[in-house]
Amino acid sequence: MICPKCAYEKTCVIATIKSTTVQRWRKCPKCGTSFCTIEILKTDEELNRYAKEALKEKLDRPE
Repeated sequence: MICPKCAYEKTCVIATIKSTTVQRWRKCPKCGTSFCTIEILKTDEELNRYAKEALKEKLDRPE
């Protein structure tokens, strides 16, 4: 994960909580910034629906 403050590419995971979402607390070894990331788990059906909606929106936009 890239640090949002200094853009260093190798942050360390400090803690993780798993449920319907995955929360990870991270710390950048370069600048010392701590931050939290949240991963949302989606099923294939949800991903397919999202892709169809995004494609439809793109095709409906005038260029």
